[in-house]
Amino acid sequence: MEEPQPAESCSRLPVAWPECTEYLYGVDLFNRAYLWEAHEAWELVWIAAGKIGEPAGFVQSLIQIAAALLRQHLETPRGARNLLARADRRLDDLHRRLLQEGEECYCGVSVGSWRRAVADFLDREQAPYPFLILERGESRASSGPGS
Repeated sequence: MEEPQPAESCSRLPVAWPECTEYLYGVDLFNRAYLWEAHEAWELVWIAAGKIGEPAGFVQSLIQIAAALLRQHLETPRGARNLLARADRRLDDLHRRLLQEGEECYCGVSVGSWRRAVADFLDREQAPYPFLILERGESRASSGPGS
């Protein structure tokens, strides 16, 4: 059986995120709390993004956050915290760069506010689920560094 191949647009993140069906499918799965399935969908995007560099690092953070929330659900909070810490380091670097450029979003995600929502959800029992709300109004942040 042949492995599924991500859409070519997934190799052109962050510019082509609205056309990357696997990325959008992962968001949809995540928002429905199908965390393992979101992880699997985003893994194809991570591979298409080349596994290194800013776009791949962003997608890897999404994968790690989905895994962290799954760990939390499975009552392994230490594992959840470790995964979140790794993802947060990458997202912190990305968020700082975005702020320097006067931006907040990357691949449709408001990085700073979503990071806070995820941390809040893991810290507080009654915190709302950190849905990924995608924003289409990106400018420079959607084209990456040096654009």
